Amino acid sequence: MYFESRGLRLHYRRWWVENALGVVVVSHGLGEHSGRYRRFASALNASGYSVYALDHYGHGQSPGRRGDIGDFADYSRDLCQFIRLVRHENAGLSLHLLGHSMGGVIACASIATSEENCPVDSLVLSAPAFVGAKEPAGLELRLLRLLGKVCPGVPLSNRLQAQWISRDSEVVDAYRKDDLVHSRITPRWYTGYRQMREQLLAQPEAIEIPCLLLVPEGDRLVDSAASYRWFDGLRGDVHRLCSFPGAYHEIFNEPEDGAKALDLLVGHLNALSRRESPALRDLASL
Repeated sequence: MYFESRGLRLHYRRWWVENALGVVVVSHGLGEHSGRYRRFASALNASGYSVYALDHYGHGQSPGRRGDIGDFADYSRDLCQFIRLVRHENAGLSLHLLGHSMGGVIACASIATSEENCPVDSLVLSAPAFVGAKEPAGLELRLLRLLGKVCPGVPLSNRLQAQWISRDSEVVDAYRKDDLVHSRITPRWYTGYRQMREQLLAQPEAIEIPCLLLVPEGDRLVDSAASYRWFDGLRGDVHRLCSFPGAYHEIFNEPEDGAKALDLLVGHLNALSRRESPALRDLASL
């Protein structure tokens, strides 16, 4: 399916359930796409939640050069437009935004910095990429900034090593064989990403809605310490941080820890649902 944003037709997937308790919108990570969330969506469907996931510009089946964007904030503009579509199709239901890795940065920006109307009831972050684990520094960073001025669109490796996404070898193998997964970024993309994440790290208090932060401590793709620092800056007592010692980057695709993370997520969603689950109604009638 497709929706329109900024004059572009962006691709999305929908896993819908009748009489849903609420809706989860997924903002995927760098180089991947919405189709990788089928199993995750199936599990949430079984718990009574519909799931929508877009392909960000330059990803999956959406248009655009792979790993490139003129203005990083356009990701959030697209996401807010998508959320308005989901709201329209699911009037009256609670709506929750889940951002993974780069998608976590985009999700945060949609709420904290976007000028768009982006109404969601809660934010869930899975290994948000506030800072990469191995980023350019020193001379390499200076050269990258120079490239950003003279060759902003030149394709570069995004340095995401597949073996570190999950301890499940089947997940890693499927990722490597996925034709819709790409491994590129441009200096223009990286410059925009750094500017956006620095803005978010400087003002965590801009996130006022309930937030569930899931941090895999064995993550070798993003710096978990940055997530802890960001969380410490949140205000109020409506936020929750859950860490998973030894878990790799894609927490929902981890053996054992994936089921724990899903239980935490469903508990978070149930607590904020605007509708009472059938199971709870049955218990109340006893």
